[in-house]
Amino acid sequence: MTTNFSVPSDWYLNFFTAPVMRFWEAAVPPAATEADVAFLVRHLALKPPARILDVACGAGRHALRLAKSGFHITGFDRSEAALARAVAIADAESLPAHFVCVDMLDFEVDAPADALICMGNSLGYFEPAMTMQLLHRFARSLRQGGRLILDTSICAESLLPLASERSFSFPGGTYEQEIAYDAGQSLIRTRAHLTLDGERHELLYRHFVMTSGELVRMLRAAGFGIRGLYGDNADAPFGPGSQRLLLVAERRTPS
Repeated sequence: MTTNFSVPSDWYLNFFTAPVMRFWEAAVPPAATEADVAFLVRHLALKPPARILDVACGAGRHALRLAKSGFHITGFDRSEAALARAVAIADAESLPAHFVCVDMLDFEVDAPADALICMGNSLGYFEPAMTMQLLHRFARSLRQGGRLILDTSICAESLLPLASERSFSFPGGTYEQEIAYDAGQSLIRTRAHLTLDGERHELLYRHFVMTSGELVRMLRAAGFGIRGLYGDNADAPFGPGSQRLLLVAERRTPS
């Protein structure tokens, strides 16, 4: 294995292509989405037709399911390929979901929403100063008392020690990763090879790593109070070895 590859800082702008979207649809079973949405509904403590923002929403895996339950959803994402999929389903099923193509660092809302979700690992795309700006933007987009749920698998407690190679199979293909860690920046660089229906695609991406405590401190500085840290969508407490962090916060002070 070689680790002498570089990843541009704006890798996410062109990463989420149609093959990547197909990969996620094949790799994530519907039951996982249902369990995630049950967690969201339980911890957001809202009833339809409350307004929920989904940043970044991807192809609408969570947004569409929430809209089917009667919530009014606005999803933001930079990937045109992902949003085309979400819009097609929302239109075909007349769901109360609206999707906007915009960088998550630049999204805007007309009025504060009741809740905001940020699922997946998109919180780790940016260096700490930019992540802090994003959290302030989240706070400005929520009403007082509105809840925020962050989902990430790149907290240090979940990742370290870090394997240098990983691979797995899914219906229709395989996903192989080479992973390099920059300790000076707490930065993970990944080169992946996605084989899908016999076609091979090289993918480059990177994530900044933080501890759960660092994230909590950043959220408090942005005006949030912390309601809970969970290690899975069944409400297990988060700790070393948890595969993901689901953090529930509430906007308390002006951002």
